[in-house]
Amino acid sequence: MDEELTEEELARIQKATTLAKVAGGIAAKWLWLWLLVAVWLFAGFAAFLVQRSVRSPNRYEATTRLLYLPRQEGKVPTLGDKQLLRILERRSLKRRAGSGLPLPPGEDATLTQDLDIVQEGRPSNLYTLTARSRARAGAVRKVNAYADVLLEEYAAYRSEELMQWGMSAAERQQSTRAELSAVEAEIAELETQVGTQRPVETLMSMNALISDQRRNVTMLEVEVDAEAVKREKLTGEMGEFGEALLDRTPEIRRLAESIAALDAEIAKLREVYTDLNPKVRGKLEDREMLQAQYQAILEEFGVQKLNPGELERADRNATALLDSESRLAALEKKLAAQKDTLSVNEQRAEDLTAVVPRILVLVSRRSDLERDLKDLEFQLGEAGRSREIARNELRQIERAESPSDQYPLRLKNFLMAAAAAVFCTLALALWTVVLGLWLGDVRGAKELAAYPDIHVLGSLPKRRALSKEREKDVFGVVALNFCNAEVPKRNVLICRLRGAKPQPRFAEALDWSLSMSGKRLFSLYLVSSQTFEPEEGSEMLINTARKGSSGQFPVANRFALAPTEIEMLRADLATIHEEFDIVFLLMPDGLRRGGNYFSQLLEECDSALVTVGANKTSRREFAYVRRQVNKARKPMMGLVAGERARVVKKEMEEPG
Repeated sequence: MDEELTEEELARIQKATTLAKVAGGIAAKWLWLWLLVAVWLFAGFAAFLVQRSVRSPNRYEATTRLLYLPRQEGKVPTLGDKQLLRILERRSLKRRAGSGLPLPPGEDATLTQDLDIVQEGRPSNLYTLTARSRARAGAVRKVNAYADVLLEEYAAYRSEELMQWGMSAAERQQSTRAELSAVEAEIAELETQVGTQRPVETLMSMNALISDQRRNVTMLEVEVDAEAVKREKLTGEMGEFGEALLDRTPEIRRLAESIAALDAEIAKLREVYTDLNPKVRGKLEDREMLQAQYQAILEEFGVQKLNPGELERADRNATALLDSESRLAALEKKLAAQKDTLSVNEQRAEDLTAVVPRILVLVSRRSDLERDLKDLEFQLGEAGRSREIARNELRQIERAESPSDQYPLRLKNFLMAAAAAVFCTLALALWTVVLGLWLGDVRGAKELAAYPDIHVLGSLPKRRALSKEREKDVFGVVALNFCNAEVPKRNVLICRLRGAKPQPRFAEALDWSLSMSGKRLFSLYLVSSQTFEPEEGSEMLINTARKGSSGQFPVANRFALAPTEIEMLRADLATIHEEFDIVFLLMPDGLRRGGNYFSQLLEECDSALVTVGANKTSRREFAYVRRQVNKARKPMMGLVAGERARVVKKEMEEPG
């Protein structure tokens, strides 16, 4: 648990715990006084309340009860217990009941002051009416008269309320019917707009059809792209030359056939004639002319010789290209038609999508309105029946007949007196504790032990409070506690606060205990330089007048040490520690608040021993010392001087 808390939170918890312990100790110290104060206050308050009851004009009181039993149906409005109580408690009803009521002689009070109505528990349907009067008959008349007025008022109120409820239901029925007609008209208009009375089913079928058409369009686009690639491939194979040559193919083919025919004819003529024959020569001239035309066509396209297979391949490519172009045109036409159909269907679906949500809302609203109309019809029938039985919802259980006497010595008066006495005593105790924490004195070792940052050594008795043997034992135990305290003790600052008297016998016991444990002690007194006089036979260190195991260190200012004084103090302490194990820095005149004197000495010491006076040292001064020691982050030991003998004996007898 502690690991989950921060150091700041743990510190606040420790501070609150310490404050609670100290406050508890202060309160326990005056416990006997609080008991006396509580008894005295109880007697005073009880006498006051008894006398007031005896002199009260409302000596007698009469009671009766009203029972509220509304109809347990959810559709019929009923009054809640709080609402009904507000109606029954109206001052106008009390004035109306009291205006016609004959009051006893000498009684001027009205029902607004001397009549109460109380609900028996919350929530509850039982209400108690109580009336008070000087006379017995007056209290009975008051409570019964008010009960009659309440019953009449409730019957009139409920009848009016149920009438208004019925009228409201009729108005809401009319408005609901008008709204239902408007909703049905809007639904019909929207169905006419989209051309179907089942727009939701139509939209679902349209979405399925659009999905199929989009898939078909996608497939056609793939086919068109494939056919376009095929056409581009055929066009690339033919090239610019192939396309131009394909246009001249008939002419080239005709010239080639003519040349071949002339070659055959020339070959036959050469069998009969020589090349000098005019017929042969004429045929050769015709062949040369045709060959020249044929070669001119080829040279036009940059071809020296044309392979007949190339013409056949060009014919085949041309045929395939024509087929591809016609197929591509057909596919593009089909794709365009599919896209047009898809666009029309999508526009249709979009129109349905814009209308269907509104139609669904209107259909849901129509169902709600039809259900509301059924409820309103039932409510109109219940309004008339509820008015007939409304008078019996609130009834008087029994009429008051005899009042009760408000006896002054009743338990209620003494309980009120006890509560007032306890409250005033606690307030006085709290105020005393607060003043004690602020202005009080330290009580003793138990209060010091409440602080977790103080190691308490024990308590020293007043002078001659114990026998010498007993006192010696006490000093020895406290000195032993100092020796066993697990705090650094090389340099110890001894601080005596106001109210703590010097304890020379404790110093002797402490010196003896340290000697028995093998520790050598040196006492260094910080004195004013104005009154400083070295003892005869003293040995001067840098600034310390040493004589045996004690010495005096003069300082010029008791509010702050000069830097040179601090350096001399450090040097003298180093010299003293060459021979002694523990050095006590003592301030014989007690602590003076203000300045840096105390904090500077703490910096040169390992720990501090603070001596407080039991019931003598102010808590404010002790808190100041604690803040200074905690600020210097030094361990602190506490010693209580001037304690009472019985407290010291009790501490000696307690274990630990």
